[in-house]
Amino acid sequence: MKKYSWITVLAGLFACTAKSDNGRTFDVEGTVKNASAKMIYLEEDVPAGQPTIMDSATIKNDGSFRLQAPVKEESLYQLRLKDRPTPLAFVVSDAPKVSVQADAGSPQAYTVKGSPATEALVAFDKNTIEQVNNLLTQERTVDSLRQNKAPDSLVNAAYAKLETAANDANNNALQFFKESKSPVLTVYAISSYLNSMNNIGVKGLSRAEIVDVVNATAARFPNHAGVQAVKKSLAPSKAPDFTQPDASGKPVALSSFKGKYVLLDFWASWCGPCRKDNPNVVKAYNEFKDKNFTVFGVSLDQNKDAWLKAIQQDGLTWTHVSDLKFWNNDAAVLYGVQAIPANFLIDPDGNIIAQDLHGEEIAETLRRIIK
Repeated sequence: MKKYSWITVLAGLFACTAKSDNGRTFDVEGTVKNASAKMIYLEEDVPAGQPTIMDSATIKNDGSFRLQAPVKEESLYQLRLKDRPTPLAFVVSDAPKVSVQADAGSPQAYTVKGSPATEALVAFDKNTIEQVNNLLTQERTVDSLRQNKAPDSLVNAAYAKLETAANDANNNALQFFKESKSPVLTVYAISSYLNSMNNIGVKGLSRAEIVDVVNATAARFPNHAGVQAVKKSLAPSKAPDFTQPDASGKPVALSSFKGKYVLLDFWASWCGPCRKDNPNVVKAYNEFKDKNFTVFGVSLDQNKDAWLKAIQQDGLTWTHVSDLKFWNNDAAVLYGVQAIPANFLIDPDGNIIAQDLHGEEIAETLRRIIK
């Protein structure tokens, strides 16, 4: 259940960069229609920073231009007109020379020749837009049924259809990443896809899936410095410690479970999707509770009786805590939880190694990690 109707998540860790004076150049030529500006820039995308201008050119009367940049390894660039803050087109330097046909009246509606990675990038973005529009339509249908108090059977059927479409989109994206022949295309597509899905409040890929894709890409392209940097940036982070009271009022700290794998599970009795996913958590707990694993439940409830009743009804036999502050739960705020169910898989050393596992992927991820 979402705290807000829309959730925007920054996934901007995935641009690759390379600068060199080894003599290799990347040439971009083409035409742009309907441009009021007379200057166009070739900019290199850089991780967590502003794009770097590599070259500029005056657009000729016929709309043609030519740009050039030194390049060491495959990298991601963007074309931008002087009077606009947003890119006109993206290009990948997987070939020494590419040709771009763009229209300033239709930003990012461009075609590229000479760069297989860029052609695949354009096709991927187009397909993602179509999938997002489909998911958005289905999400609005679910919201409309709920607002109009439609029978639960209709709401559940519409929600199941939405989940199936989202899972199909995720599987298609994972297959695309697996088949990609370009390291830069892969990491760009991950970032683009995650932003698109999260901007409409639909679950995209889990952290574990992202890490798996990045690790596989880094293994396929061991000499690509940009991809290796991305892999390093996704190294596990430490789980912040906190203490909250359990049902009897006894304070329990997350750090008291150090030495075990812990699924830190944020949920609430009033959250329908949480209650629906609880059987999957129970299943995973029962399978791995004797293998140095446990679940630590944090409830965003306000009503203690409702919280305890839900624990009993759903058979949640692990440790539970709550400060009964609803969305202002201190642990939820600490972990930046904006929607529930939400969870974080923590290893015995206190590192977050996966996030937002739901359905069968909870047990599947644990089988992969816990031997």
